[in-house]
Amino acid sequence: MSARHWLSLLALALGTHLVGHSDTLDNALQVCATCHGPGGVSVQPKTPHLNGQLPAFFVEAMQAFAKGNRPTAVAEHKTFAADQYASAAKFYAEQRNMVRSKSNTDPAMVLKGEKIYLNRCQDCHLDDGRDSDKDAPLIAAQELEFLVAQTLAFKTGARKFPFLMDDAYRGLSDDELASAAHYFAAQPQIAPAPTGKRKRGK
Repeated sequence: MSARHWLSLLALALGTHLVGHSDTLDNALQVCATCHGPGGVSVQPKTPHLNGQLPAFFVEAMQAFAKGNRPTAVAEHKTFAADQYASAAKFYAEQRNMVRSKSNTDPAMVLKGEKIYLNRCQDCHLDDGRDSDKDAPLIAAQELEFLVAQTLAFKTGARKFPFLMDDAYRGLSDDELASAAHYFAAQPQIAPAPTGKRKRGK
């Protein structure tokens, strides 16, 4: 058999593999879309938006679901194929410009949450949650009910504190934590034009 023939067969085999991988990913994303929407903008309450999320955080979350290190009532979180994590993460990260529906936040809680953000959260959740340091997820414009539930889950121990987060939580009441969630949920996912530098709250 000629070298050219071998190369043709190899190209065909690789092409078939890639098509199969794409089909599998498409099927998996269709299942995710039932709750998270076609591009990662959630269509159900208490369900997070996935569009624009950091790929590394998405993969880490899926691994935690599969290992039982992060609680979930969604069976698909545990059955999602591990070899699809990175591809799904890349897909959702690329949907950053999809418009998220606004959460029904409480203005008084948003104002209270801003002070908490400036004093406790901004070192890791940069730019009102639109940017990240120390592997923190992007949480600006995240679905409110999901944010409140997850914020309190760290305090109850249902979720383990990541690096430095226990210090940020220290001494905060449930109401203060919920206020921080309202603040993040109220922020636009895409940064508005700068209006000046803010100082830490007092």
